[in-house]
Amino acid sequence: MDPVVGIDIGGTAIKAGRLGPQGEPQPAAARPTLIENGAADLCDRLADWARELGARAPLGIGVPGVFAPGTRTLVESPNLPALEGCDLRLEVAQRLGWAPECIAIDNDANVAALGEARLGAGRNAGDLAMVTLGTGVGGGFVFGGQIFRGGLGQGAEVGHLFVHDRERCDEPCGCGRWGCLESFASATAAMRRARRAGLTDDLSALCAAAREAPGPARELLVAIGEDLGRGLAQVLVLLDPPTFVIGGGFGAALDTLLPGIRAGIAERDFAQRHPQIVAATLGADAGWIGAACLAQSEGVRAN
Repeated sequence: MDPVVGIDIGGTAIKAGRLGPQGEPQPAAARPTLIENGAADLCDRLADWARELGARAPLGIGVPGVFAPGTRTLVESPNLPALEGCDLRLEVAQRLGWAPECIAIDNDANVAALGEARLGAGRNAGDLAMVTLGTGVGGGFVFGGQIFRGGLGQGAEVGHLFVHDRERCDEPCGCGRWGCLESFASATAAMRRARRAGLTDDLSALCAAAREAPGPARELLVAIGEDLGRGLAQVLVLLDPPTFVIGGGFGAALDTLLPGIRAGIAERDFAQRHPQIVAATLGADAGWIGAACLAQSEGVRAN
């Protein structure tokens, strides 16, 4: 198998690498996104970096945002607003002298889920739902070895599942609505909830205290886990995935969240299922690895 290059575009950094002949990950050093320089500059640098990595079609790209139905044009990207309205696949392909079909592109959470499904925590899991806990709560589903996007291409937005009435909310979600999972179980929400409880908002220190002994820190993380479990139960009821993979920076707290997650699922899941809940293993490389896997599956080779 020829090496395949994958690129994962983040709000502040771009990660990239190659899957070698045996499928082994070969990461490259991350580079700054520099989105303030504009979409054209970013596309120039993406094409240049792909060449440096020896990319030969197909190429895979992951990018945060929502695509217009049936297209590869970003209609919304809160962390990269300069890319809104941009057909990134077409722009990069033109710079490389390729047909657009030679580039496979998808939402960053979707490709991260594919990476974990193919080469990470879900390698032997079959169907899985990945949930990333960071600034927000992201999601990506892989069923039958393929990304599940939904009929309009905007599925798996688990961060916006409804978990609480407005009376339980101290502020709206970033989407402008009230009661979303993201408002209760993201890293940002955990920090806010810790401050309100008079605890440290250093999540590493908070988790260390929770692991050390019973007390307010442990109780808070169990409560956050319960809210996450209430959201996961809705995914179970609708799609019945046997495995949940938990990633993102706050995903490192999974051991402290897990008792609450189990309790939240039990509260809301009428069938009382016990899905496997595991930590992601690819870390920051999941996105570019998944993008490369997507290229292998969906990209067209150049002549």
